[in-house]
Amino acid sequence: MRHIFTISALTALLSLFCVTASAYDIAVENEGVTIYYNFINDSTELEVTYKDKSYSGKVVIPEEVIYDNFKYNVTSIGIHAFNGCKDLTSVTIGNNVTSIGQYVFFGCTNLTSVTIGNSVETIEFYAFGECVSLTSITIPNSVTTIGVGAFDECSSLTSISIPNSVTSIGSRAFANCSSLTSVTIPNSVTNIGESAFEGCTDLTSVIIPNSVTSISGRMFADCSSLTSITIPNSVINIEYLAFCGCTSLISITIPNSVTTIGFHAFRGCPGLTSVTIPNSVITIGRGAFYGCSGLISVTIGNSVTTIGEAVFYGCSSLNSVTIGENVTDIDGRAFNCENLSTIISLIKEPFAIYGKLSVKRTFHLNTFDNATLYVPAGTIVKYKATDGWKDFVNIVDPYDLNSDGKISAGDIQVIINDMKKEDSEQNMMFDLNGDGKISTADIQVIINEMKK
Repeated sequence: MRHIFTISALTALLSLFCVTASAYDIAVENEGVTIYYNFINDSTELEVTYKDKSYSGKVVIPEEVIYDNFKYNVTSIGIHAFNGCKDLTSVTIGNNVTSIGQYVFFGCTNLTSVTIGNSVETIEFYAFGECVSLTSITIPNSVTTIGVGAFDECSSLTSISIPNSVTSIGSRAFANCSSLTSVTIPNSVTNIGESAFEGCTDLTSVIIPNSVTSISGRMFADCSSLTSITIPNSVINIEYLAFCGCTSLISITIPNSVTTIGFHAFRGCPGLTSVTIPNSVITIGRGAFYGCSGLISVTIGNSVTTIGEAVFYGCSSLNSVTIGENVTDIDGRAFNCENLSTIISLIKEPFAIYGKLSVKRTFHLNTFDNATLYVPAGTIVKYKATDGWKDFVNIVDPYDLNSDGKISAGDIQVIINDMKKEDSEQNMMFDLNGDGKISTADIQVIINEMKK
């Protein structure tokens, strides 16, 4: 449990706790257990309240209570009502209860079984936080909101069924549920808060519905058993640290709807081997793929304009990168990958990047010295004159065979001659449609480039 409180906040909390601990209106026994209540709603209804951690064993909260010959519906479980009742083992919540309040069962470390009545609409702030013995719970179809930290650190919880009535899952709602293995999120859910499943170390699969538009910050951080996940086409943003520390993640599909990949979104995912960033993405945030040591190849779509600092820093297996034509800014250390051997830049108007002598050099020293940088037709002179790019020892324009800065008839003739060599490795450079041979259509593309 990770909370930070100021002294004033703690004082206010303790004050509230003390008032709650000593204040109740009536006490009525039900199935051998005395339950304490306060009158609410102009004394027409009852709310279960706290009494000195006195609850233990099996507690059944009734639908109604008869007191002084009057019948009262029990509609609420108040803040802290069962907080810290370590001897509480089982709770059944009556069908008239509509709300489970803040910290209601927080720290009930021996609570193993909970039955929630079918009128409950809201499970509030840390209602079941640190219920470390709770193994399963059924949320009824009446519930619309699972609040912040509702099941945080329920470390024995192995399964959870989220009904179609739920529209919102709060921040840290299931954080550190380390025994949870799978989750299906229904289409009714439109919002999932930050860190909702952070630290669910046994979670292997998740289905995210098309109703969700954002993968919130740290949503699946440190889910070390998560192997694959499908992000629906409704998602626009993958926010900061969303999948950070998912060390078993081997497959990720980023849909064409995504416009932003947040900082450190996939940091420390060594199982990823390839990533295609679609044309919808505009910004790749700082360190988005930092330390993805298994990443071999990356294709960056043509809509990306910004590649943040250290995006691929420490991707020690990365050997091939294609950079889209609309990139206008690449920050320091973005491609600090010592084994990067092939860079295909589609940028026609190169801009300054951090060069070899900068402590923030965009590419690794080994890359500047030994990799091959392929540039668009007719741009080799620009690249050789631009800070950072000019530090590459090997800059190649695939069509400018004599590297004079323009495509000549002689270059075309060389390519035509290569067409006649069936097994020529050089052919691969001019095979624009990837069919294994140079066609007249390929030559026409090169001629068209000459006219630009």
